[in-house]
Amino acid sequence: MNKIISRYGLVFLALSVFLVQGCAEVSELRKLNNRQAITIRDQMSELDKLRTEVDSANKINRAYEERAQSDEEVKRRLRADLENLAKSIGGGAVVRDTIEGPVIQLPETILFSSGLAKLKSKGEAALKKIAAHLNERPDALVRIDGHTDTDPIVKSKYLWDSNHHLSAGRALSVLQYLVSKEKIDSKRIHIAGYGPNRPIASNATKKGKGKNRRVEFLILPPAAKTGSE
Repeated sequence: MNKIISRYGLVFLALSVFLVQGCAEVSELRKLNNRQAITIRDQMSELDKLRTEVDSANKINRAYEERAQSDEEVKRRLRADLENLAKSIGGGAVVRDTIEGPVIQLPETILFSSGLAKLKSKGEAALKKIAAHLNERPDALVRIDGHTDTDPIVKSKYLWDSNHHLSAGRALSVLQYLVSKEKIDSKRIHIAGYGPNRPIASNATKKGKGKNRRVEFLILPPAAKTGSE
């Protein structure tokens, strides 16, 4: 009988140890599961944040792309309008693409005599067409840029200290005509005189110098005006 009791006691003890170990393992498993659940929850939260950031970045990229496409469309329309204007003026008037947008370019031969800033009659006729173009777009701004070649001023040196002064004087003459004769609001017009600093051709040849002596008109549509304020 004692042997039987002893045997059952050993069995009971073994079962007790097993149950205790089992409970400990279950407890550890529960703790591990809880930690994993917290880790998964944190990872899901991070994924949600990443998704939000990616969605936001995609929206910004789409907005930039749409804006770029819109700007390109505006430039295309503006260039087409300027091409028609240049054709109507003739005499070597052309449209040139720049970083700031397309400009209509009038050679010196249309507007001025060599070394002078007094408008020719055909120069006034050309500006009258530019004024009509501006009047059709009352919210547009225009910048008038005067340019020269690198040759020193000789015949009219008594009028100008440098080519910079000559180019600025020519831009000013254009502004005065548009304001006084064509009644364009002076607030819409800006001028700049670059002298020989922005050549579009080589000053080593007569043909290149002729191209560099010019006045350019950068016409900014209302959208560009709003963006610059």
